[in-house]
Amino acid sequence: MPISNQAFGAVEASVYAPEIFAQGLPPAQRQAHGDRSRQAAAEDAAPLLALEGIGLSFGGVVALADVDLSVRSGEIRAIIGPNGAGKSSLINVISGVYRPDLGHVRLDGARYAQVPTQRLAHLGVARTFQNLALFKGLSVLDNVESGLAYRT
Repeated sequence: MPISNQAFGAVEASVYAPEIFAQGLPPAQRQAHGDRSRQAAAEDAAPLLALEGIGLSFGGVVALADVDLSVRSGEIRAIIGPNGAGKSSLINVISGVYRPDLGHVRLDGARYAQVPTQRLAHLGVARTFQNLALFKGLSVLDNVESGLAYRT
């Protein structure tokens, strides 16, 4: 089953970083801190990352269907699901490896579906791959340093 708004909503998890901190506080302070954290987050209407109606297919196989997702400052999101559910496809859309067939991806309000992957990396959008591979012919140090090229 591909990830869709219906299926995705069941597996979406969100934690506000300030609420993790608040877990170590006494109950009264924890409650007051949590109320302020949720109120501040609700007032921050513009998400840093927004996916709107994302659809992605590979031939006749639908990997993502009408996926919406927003991530605001301070939020942590987890994408979980069984094999073949579309988790990697979703991450590939977010990181610019795949271009969605439908919908838009926005970073800090700006659409970046047409932005080259190199520019996304420069903006701080990055990912790691499940199956790591080394560049043949390069030393271990050269392989490790290959990721630094964007910072020099």
